[in-house]
Amino acid sequence: MKTLKFKTKILSLTILTVMSVFIISGCRDNVVNTTADNVDLSAVSTIDTTDVIGILRLDTVKILIKDIKLNVANNNQDSNNFKVGPFVLYLNLRSQINVISSAYIPAGTYDKVRFMVHKLENNETPPDPDFVLLNERLSVIVKGSYNNVPFIYRSTKSAHQKLSFPNSLQVSETGKSNITLKVSPYIWFIENGVYLDPTDEDNRNNIDNNIKNNVNNNFKIFVDNDRNGNPD
Repeated sequence: MKTLKFKTKILSLTILTVMSVFIISGCRDNVVNTTADNVDLSAVSTIDTTDVIGILRLDTVKILIKDIKLNVANNNQDSNNFKVGPFVLYLNLRSQINVISSAYIPAGTYDKVRFMVHKLENNETPPDPDFVLLNERLSVIVKGSYNNVPFIYRSTKSAHQKLSFPNSLQVSETGKSNITLKVSPYIWFIENGVYLDPTDEDNRNNIDNNIKNNVNNNFKIFVDNDRNGNPD
């Protein structure tokens, strides 16, 4: 009888030990990284400064963005994820700066930002239902008027963007930096100083190329720690 009780105690202790190991292991697996975000990404839109006679007016601009990365200075192969996405960048067309995302980035010096203007894949859940039209997946949606006639311009093009900081971004473990993405959507609808009618299908390639190729610097990135919408 004593032998049986002794064996029972040993078995109970063994079970408790195994359970303790699993509990401790589980707690470790569920540890949440509490490192504070140290970089904000803000966005600001330029208003149309050339359209003094009201040919083109934009009311809504939405851009689907994916895979924002910060490049380590002088090392194009080394980068850190900022936001994976895809997510919708809703442009404030009143030139007001808005924080759109925050993240923790390892301390260091960064000289570029990379991201994709992204057309939704068929297996991706739309973050905004406007980006699916029947069987078509979209990347950019612009609503406004041309010669006082309402229009909705939809792009299905994807494009990788690589933007350089005028002055490198210095990220520290403490404190918070802010970088601002400035977008100039009116430039998309201008070619050689002439406005492109968004409702004319003959202009589609030129408009899409203006969005995609960034030849007119319609996308810019800069350090903006005072959050005034201009480079520091």
